Amino acid sequence: MEIKTIKVGMLQTNCYILIDDKSNEAVVIDPGDEAEKILPELEGLIVKFVLLTHAHYDHVGALEAVLRATGAPLRKDEEEITFGQETLTVIKTPGHTSDGVCFYAQAHNYLFAGDTLFYGMYGRTDLPTSSPREMVLALKKLAELPPETNVFSGHGRPTTIKQEKEFGTIG
Repeated sequence: MEIKTIKVGMLQTNCYILIDDKSNEAVVIDPGDEAEKILPELEGLIVKFVLLTHAHYDHVGALEAVLRATGAPLRKDEEEITFGQETLTVIKTPGHTSDGVCFYAQAHNYLFAGDTLFYGMYGRTDLPTSSPREMVLALKKLAELPPETNVFSGHGRPTTIKQEKEFGTIG
């Protein structure tokens, strides 16, 4: 699986494009803003789905433009997302928002965490629909993933489950 990361918008949201190497099928995660930066990266790809980790403005700003340009459907509330030979497991992680999810590519130990987990910290829980209690439960769930799992967050640099356990962010 190839991962393209595009930083978009004032808050530098990480928009991820995941590409199945064999079929050229792809998914777009969190098209936060600046469709003009995202759409050229999709040329030549077969975009199967657009996915959201949550619906805050900085993660959905270019959603309509990406849906319109690709014809791909928005997927949510499913247990698994398959594109090409790749499968993402949907892990429900309310806390930052009541509808928060992460996408886990078990075959590669990749977690796309949105604003649930960052390098050295977790997402805010002082916003409408946030819940500190739910965040604690979500982080416990993520702590059960293999330590070598690479975490690709909604903002900032990647981290690992092992590193976040060492920091005390989870676990």
